[in-house]
Amino acid sequence: MEFNRSAFLLLIALCFTAGCLTQTIKPISEAVITDDEQGRSTIIDVKLEKYHRLAAEYPDNPRYQERLARFYWEKSDHVQALKALERAEKIDPGNPRYDYLAGQIFEGIGHFTAAEKSYLAMLEATEEKQFSGPMLQLALLYIQMERIDKATTYLEKSLEVDPTFAEPYYWLGRIHITQNQRAEAIISFERYLRVGGSSRQTEVLKTLQALQPDMRIHEIR
Repeated sequence: MEFNRSAFLLLIALCFTAGCLTQTIKPISEAVITDDEQGRSTIIDVKLEKYHRLAAEYPDNPRYQERLARFYWEKSDHVQALKALERAEKIDPGNPRYDYLAGQIFEGIGHFTAAEKSYLAMLEATEEKQFSGPMLQLALLYIQMERIDKATTYLEKSLEVDPTFAEPYYWLGRIHITQNQRAEAIISFERYLRVGGSSRQTEVLKTLQALQPDMRIHEIR
């Protein structure tokens, strides 16, 4: 099928502006600081101090290093977040949670290859316990990397694990549109609605009506 690059790039732009993609981290220097954000920053600093104290008191407990990594991530201090994850990994090697969090951090700062490696390591470590969420996360990363075949593969794998997971149907529909696969897009968007997808319901209904103007909403709800 012909790949419509212009449509795809438009999709990516819309995703970023609408916040559709995964946990993209906005550097604190670029954010507008409000009273609420300042208060939250203070709370994070207090928690960091707490877990630094606990980590020093219980150096063999990886949980405190993991907590430090998460709070540093929230503070947008990615260097310290990754260092804390490295310390947790030394204490508790092979824990897939560390790979998953590392993947989110790398993705948020645009290190897509490192993020891919971390997500794949996480999935490999949990082979006997498949999770649809991490597979979706990897698929969305591949969309950002413009690796559509890989994205499609992991969206489909995510649905194999949980056919009632609405979000993968939405993204498959968007991919079908960029590949000029109108019929397939309609099927994916209809399935999104049928399994109870609600967060994008208005957008999906408008898209379906654009794809098939004679559609009656009650026929797919």
